[in-house]
Amino acid sequence: MTLSFLASLTAKRQETLKALLAFLAREGRFPTGQELAGTMGINPDSVWYRLRALSREGLVSRKGGVYTLTEKGLATVQALGSSVWRDDEEVQKALRLLGYGGAAEDKR
Repeated sequence: MTLSFLASLTAKRQETLKALLAFLAREGRFPTGQELAGTMGINPDSVWYRLRALSREGLVSRKGGVYTLTEKGLATVQALGSSVWRDDEEVQKALRLLGYGGAAEDKR
Protein backbone atom coordinates (compact mmCIF):
# COMPACT_ATOMS: atom_id res chain seq x y z
CA MET A 1 0.00 0.00 0.00
CA THR A 2 1.55 3.26 -1.07
CA LEU A 3 1.56 6.33 1.11
CA SER A 4 0.26 8.39 -1.79
CA PHE A 5 -2.84 6.19 -2.00
CA LEU A 6 -3.45 6.53 1.75
CA ALA A 7 -2.97 10.28 1.51
CA SER A 8 -5.50 10.43 -1.34
CA LEU A 9 -8.30 9.04 0.85
CA THR A 10 -10.53 11.87 1.97
CA ALA A 11 -11.12 12.41 5.67
CA LYS A 12 -14.75 11.29 5.27
CA ARG A 13 -13.74 8.07 3.55
CA GLN A 14 -11.17 7.37 6.24
CA GLU A 15 -13.83 8.11 8.86
CA THR A 16 -16.16 5.62 7.17
CA LEU A 17 -13.51 2.90 7.06
CA LYS A 18 -12.73 3.54 10.71
CA ALA A 19 -16.44 3.30 11.58
CA LEU A 20 -16.64 -0.07 9.78
CA LEU A 21 -13.77 -1.30 11.94
CA ALA A 22 -15.25 0.13 15.14
CA PHE A 23 -18.53 -1.65 14.43
CA LEU A 24 -16.66 -4.89 13.78
CA ALA A 25 -14.76 -4.50 17.06
CA ARG A 26 -17.96 -3.95 19.05
CA GLU A 27 -20.34 -6.38 17.31
CA GLY A 28 -18.00 -9.02 15.89
CA ARG A 29 -19.40 -8.56 12.38
CA PHE A 30 -19.57 -5.99 9.62
CA PRO A 31 -22.54 -3.56 9.53
CA THR A 32 -25.37 -2.87 7.14
CA GLY A 33 -25.50 0.65 5.73
CA GLN A 34 -28.32 1.53 8.13
CA GLU A 35 -26.35 0.26 11.13
CA LEU A 36 -23.30 2.19 10.03
CA ALA A 37 -25.35 5.38 9.68
CA GLY A 38 -26.64 4.89 13.24
CA THR A 39 -23.15 4.29 14.56
CA MET A 40 -21.77 7.35 12.81
CA GLY A 41 -24.75 9.52 13.70
CA ILE A 42 -25.21 10.74 10.14
CA ASN A 43 -27.88 10.50 7.46
CA PRO A 44 -28.11 7.07 5.77
CA ASP A 45 -27.88 8.76 2.37
CA SER A 46 -24.53 10.28 3.37
CA VAL A 47 -23.25 6.87 4.47
CA TRP A 48 -24.48 5.31 1.23
CA TYR A 49 -22.66 7.99 -0.78
CA ARG A 50 -19.42 7.33 1.12
CA LEU A 51 -19.75 3.56 0.80
CA ARG A 52 -20.37 3.88 -2.94
CA ALA A 53 -17.19 5.96 -3.25
CA LEU A 54 -15.23 3.36 -1.26
CA SER A 55 -16.73 0.65 -3.45
CA ARG A 56 -15.64 2.47 -6.63
CA GLU A 57 -12.12 2.62 -5.17
CA GLY A 58 -12.26 -1.14 -4.61
CA LEU A 59 -12.09 -0.93 -0.81
CA VAL A 60 -15.51 -2.26 0.22
CA SER A 61 -18.13 -4.55 -1.25
CA ARG A 62 -21.72 -5.26 -0.32
CA LYS A 63 -22.74 -8.85 0.28
CA GLY A 64 -26.18 -9.74 1.57
CA GLY A 65 -26.81 -6.16 2.65
CA VAL A 66 -23.63 -6.06 4.74
CA TYR A 67 -20.58 -4.00 3.80
CA THR A 68 -17.27 -5.82 4.01
CA LEU A 69 -13.69 -4.96 3.17
CA THR A 70 -12.14 -6.21 -0.05
CA GLU A 71 -8.53 -7.40 -0.21
CA LYS A 72 -7.49 -3.86 -1.13
CA GLY A 73 -9.64 -2.54 1.73
CA LEU A 74 -8.00 -4.94 4.17
CA ALA A 75 -4.55 -3.80 3.06
CA THR A 76 -5.64 -0.18 3.40
CA VAL A 77 -7.02 -0.50 6.94
CA GLN A 78 -3.98 -2.51 7.97
CA ALA A 79 -1.72 0.29 6.72
CA LEU A 80 -3.86 2.95 8.42
CA GLY A 81 -4.02 0.83 11.58
CA SER A 82 -0.26 0.66 11.85
CA SER A 83 0.19 4.38 11.23
CA VAL A 84 -2.66 6.88 11.53
CA TRP A 85 -4.88 4.75 13.79
CA ARG A 86 -2.17 2.96 15.76
CA ASP A 87 -3.44 4.23 19.14
CA ASP A 88 -7.14 3.53 18.51
CA GLU A 89 -8.12 0.50 20.60
CA GLU A 90 -11.25 -0.33 18.58
CA VAL A 91 -9.32 -0.31 15.32
CA GLN A 92 -6.61 -2.52 16.80
CA LYS A 93 -9.24 -4.96 18.14
CA ALA A 94 -10.90 -5.12 14.70
CA LEU A 95 -7.55 -5.73 13.02
CA ARG A 96 -6.89 -8.61 15.41
CA LEU A 97 -10.34 -10.05 14.55
CA LEU A 98 -9.37 -9.82 10.88
CA GLY A 99 -6.13 -11.69 11.54
CA TYR A 100 -3.80 -8.72 11.61
CA GLY A 101 -2.82 -8.97 15.26
CA GLY A 102 -0.45 -6.40 16.64
CA ALA A 103 -0.65 -4.06 13.66
CA ALA A 104 0.52 -1.11 15.75
CA GLU A 105 3.18 -3.11 17.58
CA ASP A 106 4.73 -4.22 14.26
CA LYS A 107 5.76 -0.62 13.54
CA ARG A 108 7.13 0.25 16.97
